[in-house]
Amino acid sequence: MQRKLISLVPVLLLVFGHVCFVGSETPSKSSAGVWTFAVSGDSRNCGDLVMPAIASQVKAEGDAFYWHLGDFRAIYTQDQDFVAMEPVAFTPPLTLAEYDEVAWDDFLLHQMASFGDLPVFLGRGNHETIAPMTRDRYIAKFSAFLNRPEIVSQNRTDNKVGTASPLTSPWYHFVRNGVDFITLDNASNEEFTDAQLTWLRAVLKRDLDPKSGITTIVAGMHEALPHSTSSGHSMDDWYKGTTTGETVYRWFANAQKSGKHVYLLASHSHFYSPDVYDTAFWQKEDIVLPGIIIGSAGAQRYLLPDTASKNSLTHIYGYLQATVHADGQVKFDLHQISEEEMMAHKWPQVSDAVVHECFIHNAQVPAAALP
Repeated sequence: MQRKLISLVPVLLLVFGHVCFVGSETPSKSSAGVWTFAVSGDSRNCGDLVMPAIASQVKAEGDAFYWHLGDFRAIYTQDQDFVAMEPVAFTPPLTLAEYDEVAWDDFLLHQMASFGDLPVFLGRGNHETIAPMTRDRYIAKFSAFLNRPEIVSQNRTDNKVGTASPLTSPWYHFVRNGVDFITLDNASNEEFTDAQLTWLRAVLKRDLDPKSGITTIVAGMHEALPHSTSSGHSMDDWYKGTTTGETVYRWFANAQKSGKHVYLLASHSHFYSPDVYDTAFWQKEDIVLPGIIIGSAGAQRYLLPDTASKNSLTHIYGYLQATVHADGQVKFDLHQISEEEMMAHKWPQVSDAVVHECFIHNAQVPAAALP
């Protein structure tokens, strides 16, 4: 007999929707003109054990918001943290199809809820496109995040000048203290679509207006734009991604040449790597932009490519804390998450052995084999 699954969070989702947005208006600018936000991506596999520790640190630091760049759950297989916390009522264990029905609820319950009323912004990753997941299903499940007050308010402003994104869209932007935060959707081979390109072009044109008040553009996306140091696992994996990604990169380069501070953030590759666009391809055009990959929120840690910056790190968990200065410059610092911090914030039903396993062995190479 087929089991009738009950959502892992039938009541929490209602409560969470309230908790997430209480007092979540955009914080006021600090008196010193300096403020911070946090960002990382890829929290599948062991994210239920890593993200609560990240949330604790981000809240303790007083960061304005957290930005997740995609890949919430594995979908093609059951995440090991999920299996460790699978309700005992599910006997026998869930099938893959049954897991897929509740995987995103698990992400909300065991990762997002840890942030409480701190604003959280979501980007769409490629694992959010694995069947049975779809773009429409993503929009329906995460509509509360895609319709955050900051995004809705920005849409109202954009409507006045004709640059609004579709309501409840995986791609959107909002402005805070002269910084335009742009979330792009490049999670599937259809991207960048003409619709997203038209929208982005209009947003950047507005940003470059001398009266816009924009000093800085920070773009976050799941996969790095083409010709990065991680080009074997990025947007240049498909033809449309390469061609449209190159176009978008050059648009951002033009914004930097106009005097804006421009920063490009991505995840998808499960490690920390700065200076990802300091490559021969972009050096030849003299348009190397600041770019960082931060895919260290719980997914299986990858080996570093030979082309990675010497300051890159793998076999770590962590996030970037970004400090925005009064002149619009942004400084990014890697904050690592220790096993002790994971232990301190683990869920009650998880054993210490499960946390240790995720910390040591959730990688393409065991820690003992690393230099």
